[in-house]
Amino acid sequence: MACGVLQCVVRSLAVAALVLASTSFAEAGVLFSTLDESINVAVEIQGQNVTEGPVNRVAKVGDDRLVVSWNLNSSLMGLGVDKNYVSLKLRLCFAPISQLERGWRKTNDDLHRDKTCTIVIANQKYTTDGNSTVWRIPKNVPGATYFVRAYATDERGQQLAYGQSTDQLKTSNLITIIPISGRHVTIDIASGVFSVFSIASLIAFLASEFAQTSNR
Repeated sequence: MACGVLQCVVRSLAVAALVLASTSFAEAGVLFSTLDESINVAVEIQGQNVTEGPVNRVAKVGDDRLVVSWNLNSSLMGLGVDKNYVSLKLRLCFAPISQLERGWRKTNDDLHRDKTCTIVIANQKYTTDGNSTVWRIPKNVPGATYFVRAYATDERGQQLAYGQSTDQLKTSNLITIIPISGRHVTIDIASGVFSVFSIASLIAFLASEFAQTSNR
């Protein structure tokens, strides 16, 4: 049966709201504390030959690359714990030291609300043998101290397990990423001066044109 325009709009909004609510409910139901730590994750800074890195290594945005490797924990091989793993999500995560007094980076056990790991490194197909990726650190990554976490997800994208490149306290094998320095302030000031000068020049030009037109 055909519906009126208003009825169709209302019905569509209701369906969309139901789908959104269902999705949010599903995501909100995933608690980090319930996930198995079954994935091994290792991170190196490309070009820095460190076999057992110090507590804190340093990388620069725009220049350095992270080499991230992952695989199923060898003690779990053949046990079928990964039978529902479909994808592997690699994320760059803020270490506790870079979360202090920064509510927008706050850790939450509810993964739908968690702000620890908001930077995408890669999404890969899961395989028991593991995989790796080389990720050039984008210039827009904030300067902070990080670690890398991997989430194994099912066909719906729901997290089933995880692994990370640091310990449970998130204090070892961390990487400090240095932002571009010495340029932002100068560029911003120069841009501001140029903008003001451009506006002033435009106003002067328009005033001159108006004056010439009035005198004709």
